[in-house]
Amino acid sequence: MRLIEAYVYEVTRRLPKKARHDIALELTSTIEDMLPINYTTEDVQIVLEKLGNPADFAANYRDEERYLIGPSLYDSYLDTIKLVLPWALVIALVVQAIQSFSLLDGEQVMLTMLLEFISFSIPGLIGVALQVLFWITITFVILERSGVKKIQHGEEWTIDALHAVQIIPDSKRISIGEIVVEAVWIVILTAGYLTAEHFIGIYQKAEGDHLLLMTPIFQQQTLLACLPLLLLAVALEIALLLYKLKQRAWTMNIAIANLIVKLITTIISIIIISHDNLINNELAPYLATIMQTAPAKIEQGISAIIFATIIVIIITACIDIYKGWHKAKEH
Repeated sequence: MRLIEAYVYEVTRRLPKKARHDIALELTSTIEDMLPINYTTEDVQIVLEKLGNPADFAANYRDEERYLIGPSLYDSYLDTIKLVLPWALVIALVVQAIQSFSLLDGEQVMLTMLLEFISFSIPGLIGVALQVLFWITITFVILERSGVKKIQHGEEWTIDALHAVQIIPDSKRISIGEIVVEAVWIVILTAGYLTAEHFIGIYQKAEGDHLLLMTPIFQQQTLLACLPLLLLAVALEIALLLYKLKQRAWTMNIAIANLIVKLITTIISIIIISHDNLINNELAPYLATIMQTAPAKIEQGISAIIFATIIVIIITACIDIYKGWHKAKEH
């Protein structure tokens, strides 16, 4: 019955993944043993009301002998971490990027700044994560020791709440971490596109272990001319992320939206990458001089790389579309 499945799901989703299947079978059997042979919906509701709030019932499957944060607050503790930690990391990353750009002087090339940014950001992000986890944990430890038994979110639980439960298998779930990672990649790729002239190119080592940009790979004027297409692709990707954030599970609607967005962004990527004036005109002669070969051979190599890149983009989009469609169709 739908109510039993919803109740079991609400209990097991709060437990470790490795134990969910066995506990689901055990709990389902327990509920069925409590019901009469020819039970009705009313009988099921009475039994589930006796069992009580699924969040409280899930605490029965946790080790309660020794804990820093008790079962009554543990769900609120995890929810707070999931809500605060990803956005704290994103904000810290943005602040670090702004500081790096503001400290950039005229003699320092963008690639050097980027390498320094990465080397300083990773320890910084780890520090931010530890700080967030520390203070959230301290806050809930204080609440636990103060006698707070439960943080209530919204109205008190009733059996009617099970009718609105959307049972989401783990394979269909869209995590906050996945959404944040995709958002960060969108920011990084967009920033790289807009500043490609300054740090994507051919470098030589200069005095003081600094890297000197000899010639950029891409023609910045062409990138800027294609900027409206890029902004369209970014807007579509952000809209898709917001849709995923709202649904938090793969559905056919999300799969269709993902299909449309990936097709459009793939076409936009191909248009930009295959643009005749995308590559800097000075790149082939410069590489030909260094490699002591004909510029025509360099141009052939660049064309092969562009073609391979387009193939990779198409394959990646197809894999992404297939995965989304497969997850949406799973039961």
